[in-house]
Formats: sequence, C-alpha cells, structure tokens
Amino acid sequence: MRTTLPEVIAVCIRLQPGSQIPEMTARVARASNPNGTTAMSVRDRLDGLWNDEDFASWYPRDGRPGLSSAQLATVCVLQFLLELSDCQAAEAVRCRIDFKYALALELDDPGFHHSVLSDFRERLAEHGRADKLLDLALDRVKTAGLVAERGRQRTDSTHILAAVRNLTRIELVTEAMRAALEEIARQAPMELVGLLTDDWGRRYGRAARLGKNPTRPKTRIKYTGEDAYLLLRYVRLYLPKLWPGQQLQALRQIIVQNYFIDHRDQAQWREPTAAGLPPSAIAIVSPYDLTARFSRRGENRWKGFQAHVTETCDDDAVNIITDVTTTPATLHDTKALPTVHAHLDSRELLPAEHLVDAGYTSVPLQEQAARERDITLVGPIRRKVTRRSRKGNVFDRDAFAIDWAQEQVTCPQGKLSREWSTPPSITPYVRVKFDKHDCASCPVKVSCTRSDARLLNFLPQELYERQIRARSAQETMAWQANYAMRAGVESTISEFIRSHGMRHSRYRGEDKAHVQHVLTAIAVNIERIHAHLSQPSDHDPRPPTALQMFLDWQAIPRQRTWRASARE
Repeated sequence: MRTTLPEVIAVCIRLQPGSQIPEMTARVARASNPNGTTAMSVRDRLDGLWNDEDFASWYPRDGRPGLSSAQLATVCVLQFLLELSDCQAAEAVRCRIDFKYALALELDDPGFHHSVLSDFRERLAEHGRADKLLDLALDRVKTAGLVAERGRQRTDSTHILAAVRNLTRIELVTEAMRAALEEIARQAPMELVGLLTDDWGRRYGRAARLGKNPTRPKTRIKYTGEDAYLLLRYVRLYLPKLWPGQQLQALRQIIVQNYFIDHRDQAQWREPTAAGLPPSAIAIVSPYDLTARFSRRGENRWKGFQAHVTETCDDDAVNIITDVTTTPATLHDTKALPTVHAHLDSRELLPAEHLVDAGYTSVPLQEQAARERDITLVGPIRRKVTRRSRKGNVFDRDAFAIDWAQEQVTCPQGKLSREWSTPPSITPYVRVKFDKHDCASCPVKVSCTRSDARLLNFLPQELYERQIRARSAQETMAWQANYAMRAGVESTISEFIRSHGMRHSRYRGEDKAHVQHVLTAIAVNIERIHAHLSQPSDHDPRPPTALQMFLDWQAIPRQRTWRASARE
C-alpha cells in the first residue's frame, strides 16, 4: 500500500501539535512574563514561524523517528537571538519558561542533547535550505502584514572573519601537512608505520606556530616541500582509497599554490617577486576552510567572507530583513546585487526603490534593474575624474560634441574623430580616436592629451544619457534627502555585529557561515517585530535628581533628553 504524506512524515519526524500550547505551560509563562518576551512573540505574533510539514522534503521516508524540525529551527533562531552556545541553548529548552512556550512544550519536557543542533545546522547548510528557512519566516511576516512587495529597501555589506587562524605561507604549508597526517592517522593508522619518522614527528606533531620570522626559514621551506611531495606521491600510489580525502586534497592544492616542480623533480618555493603565485580570489588561506579568501577594502584586511544585508525602510513601518547573501570576500558588490534581486523576486518582495552605496551602483546595473525587475536603483554614480595638467585644465568628455547618428565626435577645436569602435567587454562602451596629425598641430594639445592622439571612452547612447541624468539628479536636495535613508542600514550592520556576533563566523565553510547569517537575520526580525508590536510601558519616568530639581526651581533651562545634547 502506498504511504501517504502525513504517514511519511510520522516515520522520520516526530510531529508536534504546532500552535497548541499546553495549558499549564501557557499559564506559568503568562504569570511569570505578563508582557511577554521576545521568545514568546514567536508563538504569539508569528504563529510559530513554521510547521513540521514545511520540512518534510528534508528527511528520508524511513528511519528512526527524530525530533521536531520546526522546534529545532526555532531553537536555532533563539540561540542566535540571545547569543547562546549549543549547550546553553539546550539548557534553555530544559529550564526557561519562555522557550517552552515558544516551542509548545510541556513543563516537564526533558529537552534534547545539544549535539542535535549541530546535526540540524549540517542539514540546513545543504541544498540552499537556509534560504528556504528564511522564505518560510518571511511568509509568516507577510501574513502578519508587516512587509509587502514594491516598497523601499536598502542594502549594505560587511566583512566576515572566517573561523581560522592567520597563517603565514610557511605555517600554511606546515599546517596542511599536519592536517593530512591527522586524516591518515584517523582512517588508516597502520599505513604511517615506517613513513612517519622522528623528524616528521618534530615538525608536524603539534600545531604550526612559527610567527612571521621563524628560525631557519629556508630550511623549513625545503624540508616541508620535500615531505609534502613525498606524502602525496605515496598516498597516490599505495593508498588510492585515501586520496580523495578532504585534507589530502587541501594539501595537494596548497603545495601547488606555494611550490613548483623543477626539471630535477624537486619542489621549489614560489617567490613573491616571481610569477606563479595565485590571485587572492583562488588562493587558499587555511587547510581547514577552503572557501575562505583574503581580501582588502580600504583599510580593512581580512580572511573570510562578505555578508550583504537587505532590509525594508518604508516610513512608519518596522524594518524587516528580507535577504542576507553570503559571498566570497573577493567578490565585488556589483556582482552580488543581481543575486540579491533574484532572492527577493523568488520571495515576491522586490522593492520599487532600492537604496545602495557607491559599491553597488553602476549605470549598466541601474539599466538592468529597471529593465528586468522594474526596480529604481538609487545610488551615487561616480563623478568625472579629469587629469590636471601643469599648463592648464584637460578637456573632459563634456567638451566634445557627440553625433550618435553619424558616429562621430567633434573636439573643442572643430576636428572630427577618425575611429569609432565598440570593443568586446562585459560592460559595453564606445571608443573614439582622433587623427594624430590633427592633434599634433592643435594649439591646445597640452590641455587636451599627452599622447599622440586623443582617445575618448564613453557609454553607448542610452546608458550615456542615463548617466548624465543620474549625475544631475544626485546634486539636488530632493535626491539627497531621499538617499539619506540608506544610512540606516549601517546601524543594522552594527546590530548584527555587536548584538549577535556576526563579525566572527562560528563555523567553517561558506555554506555554514551562511546558515549563521540567515539564523541571525530571522532573530533580528523577531526582535524588531516584538518591539514594534509590544504595548508601551506604563512605568513612570525616572524622577529628577536633586540638581535637576534645583535647575527647575531656578528656571534654568536644561536638556530633557541626552539626544538633544548629542545633536548639538
């Protein structure tokens, strides 16, 4: 007989009553917390966020009955809401009344072992399930009427530090060698007999902590390269079953990154001054996290990832986090914006107006967002940069008249361009070149160009006109007043970092870091919704101090709030 869906779920998921809170749990929770808590608002305001049926496709059709997926997801969110470890979160489920209320548990429920949370996050990191979890939470928020499509949203990014140590190149190779030996020792320890010598034990028996100025660096480089090359060849020839191991493959990539094999079949160190070192976009920085990358933005130098946070910013409405996207540290913001729009489109939460900073803004992106998503991308377009000559100002592009129909450009001296071409490029542009004989005899050549002939690069007509309109608009007071709303997302980034510890990744790998970011985003939404919908407090204001009463008695004006003095 064919098994129905509810029966399938019952086999692999322990179904819970959902919104049915035990009577005694509700009574005790209300008695101890009359105004409710943030954890209780998960049940009161958002109907528990999700049900076990929402996770049916995540589990196999048979197996031992497991814990409720809806409850585990709620615990993970509350864990990041209060910055708890796995042990502390499991203890809160056993001991805290508001946790039992949010999970609809009996007061005598013993809870679960803390290792279950790690297993659930592993499942979340697979097949984009973390984003599906955010989709389910936002569906509840939309049902509550707190967010809608075609509003105003804003986006900003921040750097995320991976859960790895900062290693020098010598430390990286040494630690990769040690990690590979650890992997072999766990799976086939007898294979190391006769291979692991006393010298290897001294070099790789403990974590590599050599510092920036290790003793005998050339000797360490030589011996480590030879040892790693020998180990890789030995495993490839005699232990083929161990060859696909994660740490062995990490060692192979790190050796290729830092060494090359010469004509004598010897491993030679790649010098920084010579060609061959990989760029930051593909260079591995730790054998334990192959997705972390080194990047620099302004004064920031870090190894890890980037997180792009998007939230609503409509007037007189709660700001809801609608998307959080985790990308490699080396990926430019303009490359991440189409992914953000795709996520918002799948959730039916596309904005009508999207406020971003200069890192996300370009004229082609503005045109693409308007054409494909009907989004007005609001951000500053880079102003024109004109070289200043010692003998005068250089003529910028505005000094040249463009004839789009004839595909010609006229310079300030009335000379026509000689070439008009559109070279292949990711971003389309037009290149115009003038005749070098006209430029050589020009009386204002010093103020125009230093080369033999003037070259001009500009966007195609539609994008060029859009660029002119955007630069003109961003000089107006109305545009600047509207764009000032974007600054609020920086406080949201600060909230993520200072209140929920998002700056440092708890887990290794980009997928697991993204799980942390999604759970943090849902936690922030719950916190904001609770604060937005809670009744104002009836407590009396703090009574004035003796000095304040004296100032009032003498009719001496004083500030009623610290915000007033801060504005001054």
